Amino acid sequence: MVRIAGTTEALGKLKSSLGRTVVRVVLLAMALAVFYVGCTARVSPNELGVEQAKFGFKVGIRDRAFTPGLYFVGPGVTMHTFPREIHVLEASFDREASLAKARSPEVRGKVEGYFERRDKVLGRQTHRTVEALNVQTSDGYAVVCDVTLLYSIVDPVRIARDFGWGSLYVDSFVINTFRNGVLTTLGKINAEQFYDEKARIAAVDEAEKLLAERFKERGFQVEKLLLRNYEYVAAYEKSLQDKKVAVQLTEKNRKESLVNEERAKLQQIESKGNAAITIAESEVQAQIARIEAEAQLYSSQTRAKADKEVNVAQAEAKRLKADALTSAGGRYVVALETAKMFENIEGAVMTPEQYISFIRSAWAVIGVNPGSGPAPAPSGAGVKR
Repeated sequence: MVRIAGTTEALGKLKSSLGRTVVRVVLLAMALAVFYVGCTARVSPNELGVEQAKFGFKVGIRDRAFTPGLYFVGPGVTMHTFPREIHVLEASFDREASLAKARSPEVRGKVEGYFERRDKVLGRQTHRTVEALNVQTSDGYAVVCDVTLLYSIVDPVRIARDFGWGSLYVDSFVINTFRNGVLTTLGKINAEQFYDEKARIAAVDEAEKLLAERFKERGFQVEKLLLRNYEYVAAYEKSLQDKKVAVQLTEKNRKESLVNEERAKLQQIESKGNAAITIAESEVQAQIARIEAEAQLYSSQTRAKADKEVNVAQAEAKRLKADALTSAGGRYVVALETAKMFENIEGAVMTPEQYISFIRSAWAVIGVNPGSGPAPAPSGAGVKR
């Protein structure tokens, strides 16, 4: 095999050159990695950063607070971070109440799993749950309150200097200040005032203002204080419910008495109206009766006057007829009429009916009203012609 002179030597130089280049690149990458790890620090979007110098001219916490980004830190300097999102502190009895309602171990396990997942989602560093607050009211009763505090960090430098790193500020300051402020403020009202919405909201607002002042002094900001629920001791709650029921019954009776009074007034007005209607009707009836009486009186007087005039006329007619019959011509008329009456009589004896008819005809001739005839004669009686 034919070889070109100097090829082997050239290949050796090339390999050694590439080896040195690779070593240099690797060393440079390692140096950059060491520099990146040791001399840079990243602050996440949901964090605030604080520098701590462990040696040098100025040892300790530096005054600057770092927002999210990548920063260069010198040797011996450490970047500590604090969460900038809203923190949740719950003094709650939800977990205990839910576990007490669970009727089987399986359900209890599901309840525990739910609260574990809930704590994980909310974040263990920014979410803390403690026991519900046992508020001693001004009248000596105990009220168990479910209270939630929402707060955030605004001065991480102050917090780092006062409480150190991590979540030490929660245990050493937040929980104790929260508990003392709420117990002091809500304890000013009595147990019954928890039912009064205005008094309860005023007490919660006062507690929120007190906590806001104390938290601001230590680098925190209170977002909101929430009273989510409250429970009384069983015996007191029953007595309070009985008292409230009694108060409501009293109010109900008072309202019913007012309703009855208004109904009585309405009935009085209706009775007055009915009386007025009755009086008006009686007046109308009296007026009608008076008019009818006047009409009857007028009718009676008119009829009496007419009857009087008729009777006078009839008497005058009878007088004139009697005068006419007693005159010379009248006696001949009487004789003729008497003869006509005897024409209807056959035989020597008259029956009672013929006798009565004869008498009436005679009276009619002389103008006398016969009236009711005499009683019939006994059977067989007769009158001779």
